[in-house]
Amino acid sequence: MAFIYFTLFLVLLFLLIAAVIYFFTNFTSRIKYFFLAALLLGWVTIFIYTYVQNQKRIARDKLLYEFRHDAHLTCIDSFGKRVQVDKNRFDYISGTQVFMGKEKTPYEGLVVPIESCKDERGR
Repeated sequence: MAFIYFTLFLVLLFLLIAAVIYFFTNFTSRIKYFFLAALLLGWVTIFIYTYVQNQKRIARDKLLYEFRHDAHLTCIDSFGKRVQVDKNRFDYISGTQVFMGKEKTPYEGLVVPIESCKDERGR
């Protein structure tokens, strides 16, 4: 719901800026339309970037949920090898968003980024 409010806020802000540029400046029509198009392109770019980052966050949260509920994740480690990540052999480090191999396991000290993982169903 917050996303809808934020989008509505951006649209209203764009309309306000567009009205100020269009009605209260002495630029030629060509320059006014150029400014408005540049402003619109910038906001569309920001919208797309935010949308993509949100989708990545949702995917990361799903993987973390699966990990915390004893699922096995198939990941690629920093050396390019496939690794089965689970709670018994790995810990999740939230600051760097990686899985770190636990002590006294064959994966001790191994760092696996969460972006390189998929759940048991391959998602």
